[in-house]
This record gives sequence, C-alpha cells and structure tokens, in this order.
Amino acid sequence: MAKEPRRPVLLELAVANALASQIFVRELIRAGYPFTQVGMLTLIGIHGPITPSGLEAETGIPKTTLRGRLQSLIVSGYVRRVPNPEDRRSHFLQITSKGEAFLEEMEPIIAAAEKAIEDELGVPLEEYREPLERLRKANRALLSRD
Repeated sequence: MAKEPRRPVLLELAVANALASQIFVRELIRAGYPFTQVGMLTLIGIHGPITPSGLEAETGIPKTTLRGRLQSLIVSGYVRRVPNPEDRRSHFLQITSKGEAFLEEMEPIIAAAEKAIEDELGVPLEEYREPLERLRKANRALLSRD
C-alpha cells in the first residue's frame, strides 16, 4: 500500500472544517431542522450587539457573503438590526429572544455532533480548543495588518 502524500496543514484544516460542518448539518437534519447559520447566530449572540463590520472582522467572511447570511437570520426572526446612536449610517446586529431559544435547541445537536467526532478520535475535542483559539487569533492579527 502506497503512503499517502503529506498535504499542506492549511489544506488539512480546510478539509477538516468542511467535514465537521457536514457532520453538524447531518445532525441538524436528523433532528428535523433545516440548515441554518447556527455558527453565525452563535457569534452574534456572543459578541452582540455588533456592527456588520465588526462581525466581518470577527469571522473573516467577506462583506457580500456575510450580507446574505445575515439576511436569512433577520428574515427568520433570529437577529434584528438596531440603530447605532453614534453613527446614523451604521447599525448593530442583535440576537432576538427567538434566536436565543433556537440556540438553546441547538445545544444537544451540537453536543451530538461533537460526541460523534470525539468517539471517532478517541479524545475530547476540548483538547483542540486552545490551539484553535491561538490559530484564530494569529490569523486575525495577520489579516488586520492589511
């Protein structure tokens, strides 16, 4: 059997992210939920109220992509726009009570997806938290210099 060539770490990270997202979507569907922007909603819940520019900086998602994702959360009633009293051209994004309730419903689904991955790995995902946080912060710092 031929040895698989080593792939770049960034490629491994991108593929692992895509596959983990598919596992989560699978768990959502099994629980009877349509695909939603749970991650985006979670970030708005953590950092909100937050401006779209602030969310763009937090996620690294381009403004045009972010706009579409936010619109679906707003239309669904999970997020609302709140005027920015310091800048009339700007607004804040804030999670609604419906959005908070939805995230509470997502907790066991997220836990099921994480458990499935942990069972396959044989180690708790929590072991990856600190290195992933360092990686996220380093990437954000690099991007903010442009």
